[in-house]
Amino acid sequence: MSSASFGAQQTMPVGGLSIVEDAWLAGVMSRNVHRVSGTVEEDGESQAQRILRQITGRPGFSYARVPTHHVRTSRLLEREGFHVVDTGITLETRRLPEGGGEGSRARLARAEDRAAVEKIAACSFVYSRFHLDPDIPKRLADEIKTQWVGNYFLGQRGDYMVVAECAGQVTGFLQLLNASGSVLVIDLIAVEKDHRGQGLAEEMIRHAVTTCGNPTVLRAGTQSANTMSLSLYEKLGFRIVSTSYVLHHHGVAR
Repeated sequence: MSSASFGAQQTMPVGGLSIVEDAWLAGVMSRNVHRVSGTVEEDGESQAQRILRQITGRPGFSYARVPTHHVRTSRLLEREGFHVVDTGITLETRRLPEGGGEGSRARLARAEDRAAVEKIAACSFVYSRFHLDPDIPKRLADEIKTQWVGNYFLGQRGDYMVVAECAGQVTGFLQLLNASGSVLVIDLIAVEKDHRGQGLAEEMIRHAVTTCGNPTVLRAGTQSANTMSLSLYEKLGFRIVSTSYVLHHHGVAR
């Protein structure tokens, strides 16, 4: 199978797995990138192994997210050279935090906020899967997050963005996605280092509830290593609904 076969059209599961090309991440990382999804049952292992070897046997980067209880799938990926870099935690709440009200330092983002938001994104993340992966240089991990938030201002990712403003300066941002079932998803959130511990993240989340559509559920994803993030979500009434292993594979030129 040629590399061209692993485009967006490759969505039919083989052995329980599907592989699609991640063109955006490939552009940032300057290498072929593929996303592996799905889970494998015993009778599909040999088929899944064959399709995995179409990407692991050549240069490039691949990633997968596997429910933590699906050990068969994660073991198969590890046998094929994938390594766990992150344990992801998804949280939800239906008890939506009330808006910040008068004196809130949060507002919806404007086009002129782009440079400030990208600057915060470039130096605020420590626990993303890219930053936790020792085979990804920090400068590249920072660039991924910078371009990720920059895509909001290009109309390429995110349905809403809230920023925190202190003394006329943008000091934090919250990027959000709409999901089915009136679910509002926290895609990325960060606060400038010198302004952390002042309640800005909470204010941005509360502002989002009242200004970003009419959600009935808030959903957030974080990492088990990010205890500060977990504490914030628990304070706001979020509860864990699922966990998953994130695995990376780095193919090298032969």
